[in-house]
Amino acid sequence: MPAIDPVALRVFVYDELLARGQPPSAESIAARFAVAPPDARQALANLKIGKTILVDPSSGEIWMAGPFASTETPYRVVGDRRTWWANCAWDMLGVAMIANEPVNIETRCTDCGERMTIHCDPTTAPTMDAVVHFLVPARRWYDDIGFT
Repeated sequence: MPAIDPVALRVFVYDELLARGQPPSAESIAARFAVAPPDARQALANLKIGKTILVDPSSGEIWMAGPFASTETPYRVVGDRRTWWANCAWDMLGVAMIANEPVNIETRCTDCGERMTIHCDPTTAPTMDAVVHFLVPARRWYDDIGFT
């Protein structure tokens, strides 16, 4: 298997997320690095950069590239030119900062279901009067990241 540099792979994944709003597919990664799609999936699975990029165990495609989700979630982050999905309330603020542009976060209160729009700007803290409740202590988030 031709080796894909893990740093170059991570940079490519995040560049694609920022540019397109979605992570690249294994086929896109394969084309970018001139390898076969199974080799691209293996390179993703072998990433040893913490728990930043996680793959779906059945498809081998990117499931999440923290703080970005690969599919629709209750945490929509809307920028000037792109929309991204965050994995959770914590990650929605991370997406806003990585996007490095003013964004609106569209979500719902998990207590009452009321729609919420939170304006975030990379130069100032959000000003909405809200509370985020985490059901799982941070030290246990990766015990079952899909639930968390």
